[in-house]
Amino acid sequence: MAKTVEEVGKFVELRAKGYSYDRIAELTGTSKPTLLKWSTEYSRQLKEAEHFEMNSLLSQYGVMRQSRVQAYSSMLGKALQELKKRAEETDYSEVPTDKLLRIALELERRVEREAEEKKFDNGALGYFNREEVPVD
Repeated sequence: MAKTVEEVGKFVELRAKGYSYDRIAELTGTSKPTLLKWSTEYSRQLKEAEHFEMNSLLSQYGVMRQSRVQAYSSMLGKALQELKKRAEETDYSEVPTDKLLRIALELERRVEREAEEKKFDNGALGYFNREEVPVD
C-alpha cells in the first residue's frame, strides 16, 4: 500500500502523542513494520511533532497552574478578611497574659517572615543591608 501524506501525518501526530506502534497500527490500518520504517524515515518530523506536543502540554499545565493560583488567592483573600473580622470582634481581655504574649510573638514572627519575602536585594548596590548606617 502506498503511503499518503495524510497517513504519514496521522502516524507522526499519534506517535508524538505517545501512542504505541501497535495502537497506531490498530487505528490507521497500517502495518507495524511500515510504521517502524516510517519512524526512521520521518524521525526529524517526529522529533518536531514531539517537541510541539510537549510545549502544548507545558502550556496547558501553565494555564491550569495559573487557574489554581488564582483560585487559591481568592480563597486566601476571603479567609484573611474573615480572620480580620474575627480579630476585630475578639475581646482579648480574658486571655491569660502568657498566652497573649505567645500569640503576639508568633504573629510578629509571621509578619517578619512575610516582610522578609517582600524585600528586594539588588546585590551590587547593597540595599536592604542589615548593617546600621550612622546618621550625622
